[in-house]
Amino acid sequence: HVLTLFAAMAQYDVILFGATGFTGSLVLQYLLAKGDVKFAICGRNRQKLEQKIEGASKKPEIFVLDVQTDSQEAIQEVVKKAKCVCTAVGPFVEYGEPLLRACAELGVDYVDTSGESTFFRTMIEKYDAVAKRSGARIVVHCGQDCVPWDLTVWKLWKLLGAELKSVKILCQMKISASGGTLTTALKNMQMKPPKSELGFDPLYLVDGQKSECGTQVKLPKGSQFYEEVGESAGPWIMGPVMANAVRRTNAILKMAPDLQYHEAMLDSSDTGMNALTKVAIGTTVYLPFMLGFFQNVGLIPEAGKGPSQEQMDSGFLTLTAFAESSTRKCKAVMKFFTDPGYKDTARMVAEAALSLNALPKAQKTGGVYSPAAACGDGLFERLLATGTTWEVTEL
Repeated sequence: HVLTLFAAMAQYDVILFGATGFTGSLVLQYLLAKGDVKFAICGRNRQKLEQKIEGASKKPEIFVLDVQTDSQEAIQEVVKKAKCVCTAVGPFVEYGEPLLRACAELGVDYVDTSGESTFFRTMIEKYDAVAKRSGARIVVHCGQDCVPWDLTVWKLWKLLGAELKSVKILCQMKISASGGTLTTALKNMQMKPPKSELGFDPLYLVDGQKSECGTQVKLPKGSQFYEEVGESAGPWIMGPVMANAVRRTNAILKMAPDLQYHEAMLDSSDTGMNALTKVAIGTTVYLPFMLGFFQNVGLIPEAGKGPSQEQMDSGFLTLTAFAESSTRKCKAVMKFFTDPGYKDTARMVAEAALSLNALPKAQKTGGVYSPAAACGDGLFERLLATGTTWEVTEL
């Protein structure tokens, strides 16, 4: 009852954390442009936050807080003022837990831009039961990682029903990487998966036990030809993360007892990295101390720096998915028409927060969720209303 009281006391629809970072400032611009969202922003430096909202006709309130060094009580004081916390403060394995924990304990909804499976698994194991008790819907991976892939599989299940057997997604994209994202990706590649006390992968943890719905993930080892699209495609750095979101969604929603999932990135994609940058990243995985050097010579951008407006405007993401059930086959195409990694990540995470605002707690209980498992219906509709397209054909 106390927690329900907090929700009633919430002064803001959303409090945005990390509004001065590259992705966070894009979320800020998106919320300002929406115009009808009552939100506040939070960060370490008041001056920088004030600069970010200079010229805004309706300025959001500012809270100053350092989620890394301030006390858990101080974090709770800010968090309890929100219906939903939206955070772009990464790497999440380093900075994410205090904020997520406060939300889980206070019954406040939470969305983030994380693309870190290690963080997701650890947070499920530590806070799924806590969030269930408080009613907090904790939704990890609400940006390009992993909304498009997660929603695509979920929507195909909605179409084909319990007969769904397999989904194959081939993506084509034009993206530019920012320093923060590359730093996070490198940290992820250097990390070993956390030891779980559960005896099974936390992604399958539902109501305190292992879900009976498992997902068999098959990712390509190298470039191969796909007849369905007449093109070659291969593995990419975020493939395993997308697959993990699908694992979580299937475990929670019980889409299929043994779902087969395959994905690849078309060779015609442009990930904004030249051969030298790829070598720099490959080297840094094994020699972390080289990161500073590669940033100094400009091969890896520094955290907080990202692509230009022009580069983002020319970006896009197209997912072509093939699904099979025991009786039907279909193809779906989902399109994002601007840079998915930043500009559209801002739209995805903001709309995820607003989907949760609109979703009564009586309709969706608390827990640590993937996007489709938490607010698939609302988020899918909101994305279609703000620029994403979706087409399905029976095969």
